[in-house]
Amino acid sequence: MKNTHPEVPLKFFNLLGASELRSNRAVVTLIAVSVVLGLVIYQLAKMNMDLQETNRTLQNERVMYGFPTAEGVFVSSKQIPETHMKGFASVFVDNYFNFTPESAHTNAEEALRMMSSRLRALQEDKLKTLSKQAFEQQITQVFAKTGEYKIEPYKNLGYVLSFPAKRHRVTLNDVYDKRTYVVKLLIKPVKPSKHFEWAVVVDDFQIEETNQ
Repeated sequence: MKNTHPEVPLKFFNLLGASELRSNRAVVTLIAVSVVLGLVIYQLAKMNMDLQETNRTLQNERVMYGFPTAEGVFVSSKQIPETHMKGFASVFVDNYFNFTPESAHTNAEEALRMMSSRLRALQEDKLKTLSKQAFEQQITQVFAKTGEYKIEPYKNLGYVLSFPAKRHRVTLNDVYDKRTYVVKLLIKPVKPSKHFEWAVVVDDFQIEETNQ
């Protein structure tokens, strides 16, 4: 019996099959690439979130301080360099405890600037009165350190710097008062600024007279 259906060349079927195969492979490749890209983006996003969380944890657990030095800025974690504290203490002692009739007011202002706001409020009237007396009565005070500085951490507030000292008060070239003391300064870190150029302040202090 004669076949009435037209015959389609086999080559035409092969071309259609190859075209579909290439199309399917392209779709599969595109899907695979999309999945890989999605995984990569997810991993990057997760890494970024983990990094941010780590940074937050470090910021909560660690405090960074910047301290000016001759070379620039010294940065330390939870620790103030001892040389910095000693230098700061020397300048504070020179201004708070040492004065002449002419320098008493200026020294008092500088000493107040090196205190925390809390301590400054407690000391301001006292220092102004003392500087006025020094000028009116021509009093000179010399406060000399007689031993080494001792530095100890104090809770989480800062450091206690202590040292022995001897005080001389003179008026009209007459030494009328000699005393020895042990001085303790509570040094506390603060954010450095034009006002707090040392990046630390005296937050409290104690002066105990000795019998030496």
